[in-house]
Amino acid sequence: MSPIEGALLAVVLASPFVWLVRRHFMQLDDPNYLRTQGVIIVVDRVLDARSAPIGDYQGCPVWGTVTFKGMVYRFDHVIEPRKRESIKAGELYLDPGLVYVTG
Repeated sequence: MSPIEGALLAVVLASPFVWLVRRHFMQLDDPNYLRTQGVIIVVDRVLDARSAPIGDYQGCPVWGTVTFKGMVYRFDHVIEPRKRESIKAGELYLDPGLVYVTG
């Protein structure tokens, strides 16, 4: 096999993987896709906006509402951080255990 054929084979074999990765990143930018999934946020600086605090939990402010990628979520309940992977569609988890839901 010549070097050109080897390079072509590598491109052909890598193309589906590249397509899948690009598709996944495009889905993560789509608010409609995120609405069908649960969102886990460990650093609150990625939020677009947050309302005035309505309380305090483990030394962190509890915001009444938060905005992420243009979607507004309102505070709903608290869960243990180890259970954050169990959030449902339309929910947003924010460390240290705050769960917000789409309104």
